[in-house]
Amino acid sequence: MRAVLALLVVLLCGCATTTLSPVESGPAPEALDRDYYQVDIPTHDGQTLRATVYQPELAAGDQAPLIIASHGYGGMRASRPLSFYGQAMLTGETALEAWREGYWVVFYNQRGFGGSGGNVNMMHPDKEVRDPSTVLDWSLEHLPGIAELPDGAPAVGMIGESYGGGSQILASFDDPRLGALVPIAAWHDLAEGMAPNGHVRTYWGAVLATVPPWTSRGRTLPATFGRPWRSMFTGTLDGEAGNQFRRRSPAWHCNRGEYPQADALLVQGFRDTMMPMDHAVRNRKCFQEGGRDARLLAIQGGHILPWPLQSWSGKPLFNTDDSITCDGEEYELTELIVSWWDEKLRGEERRVPEVCLAVDYDHSLEMDDFPAPRETFPIPHSQVHIPIAGLFEAFMVPADRIGDIFRGLWPGADLRLKDSQGGFGRPLFIPLHIARGDNEVLLGAPEIDLHLGGTASRRSTRIFLGIGVQHHNKRRVHVASEQITPLPGKGRYKQKLPPVSRVLEPGDRVGLVVYGYNWQFFTNPSYWWSRARFSGDVTLPLFEDLELQ
Repeated sequence: MRAVLALLVVLLCGCATTTLSPVESGPAPEALDRDYYQVDIPTHDGQTLRATVYQPELAAGDQAPLIIASHGYGGMRASRPLSFYGQAMLTGETALEAWREGYWVVFYNQRGFGGSGGNVNMMHPDKEVRDPSTVLDWSLEHLPGIAELPDGAPAVGMIGESYGGGSQILASFDDPRLGALVPIAAWHDLAEGMAPNGHVRTYWGAVLATVPPWTSRGRTLPATFGRPWRSMFTGTLDGEAGNQFRRRSPAWHCNRGEYPQADALLVQGFRDTMMPMDHAVRNRKCFQEGGRDARLLAIQGGHILPWPLQSWSGKPLFNTDDSITCDGEEYELTELIVSWWDEKLRGEERRVPEVCLAVDYDHSLEMDDFPAPRETFPIPHSQVHIPIAGLFEAFMVPADRIGDIFRGLWPGADLRLKDSQGGFGRPLFIPLHIARGDNEVLLGAPEIDLHLGGTASRRSTRIFLGIGVQHHNKRRVHVASEQITPLPGKGRYKQKLPPVSRVLEPGDRVGLVVYGYNWQFFTNPSYWWSRARFSGDVTLPLFEDLELQ
């Protein structure tokens, strides 16, 4: 019985809420032990934010910088070191590492989640976007020994992924005290992230509508099923919803000549199918236009859909890499992020690269800036059948593997011309380039200039495309970084596609892969049998003889 009671004490430790009295600014008046405890932080509109304070070990007269941390949509804070968020999510792992390295950490729950009051408002400017400043105000008033920068400003950093990444960027437009940000998998334009070219990522929409109510006790429902948000379930983003998404985006401020007032270490994934790499590239440009220091760690993971929609890579829905290699040296991501704060908030010399790109899970490349497309290829007049081209593609994997066994019996069987294949029951693959040398890489944002037409109406003529890679002597076409872009309607499309990364082997064929149906966008109004026709140009970011690490 005593053992059971002891276990309950351990499990419940840290759950009680602590009430703190205001303190004077300046060094810690007395020694502090390393500890953590729960607090409620009142907001300007009568709500409370549930938070965990991680107190560092400080001697009397010492000071420590402050890190504010928050979670993604549908998540909850690391309320104790031994918790899911503290052990399995990059935000929690890094926040706890900073705590162990002597930082104050305040990890709060976003509105509506995990004990925080109010409903979920999808990053409302006067609610979720204002809350980081509220947490900072409370911390400066109640926590002793928070360090100051040479200019007298508080030494404050912030970290969060997805929803928590967007909140810190948006808050930094108004609050200059947020000095060293680490947005992980954040958005630049929320409307474009959720609905590229106006076509909703309906699989992600379904995830966001069904998973968070469990962690928010239903407080997400007005934001996901109320007007105008429910328009997302039709596959087409309502104009009012699109405008609200844009207003909740860094792009809205940047396009008006307003810039963040913080430095930022941006962490984004090539395989992220909700907020692709271009969101970090454009956020970085906005920080730099405002005169701020903005660096980029381009990893592979992020928002990852479950298999078979995306290949398995660890935790479902959100999964980040553990490490990245920069300039020949492998770094743990938590180590690099804490080094960033050491540089910015403690004034220590640290090695944090400008741009470090994980080309795949085994190779990385350090550059001064993100690479631009290089080679343009013509796309002949082509067509795919709607909606069946790609509808059953996940079931064709075993057939492809069996076919590859027989194909491998003839060593010269892969001496194929660059002929197109598919377009009826399977996606259409239009080869454009055959890799010839070593260390050839597909890296950057492809560009298209395509005219789309077809036999159906304008609304029903839609295709889904990406950059395909077909390995030497293999049948299956892999979509580079699993990035698919919809073209929903007849007309001309001259635009960049999401950045991709892929190390190429000699004999790999690179080209355009086009679907008449794709499961990442499963709500598709193109259900009538028809044909989509297109032609134009594609520019690919192909590089040779790069020194991969």
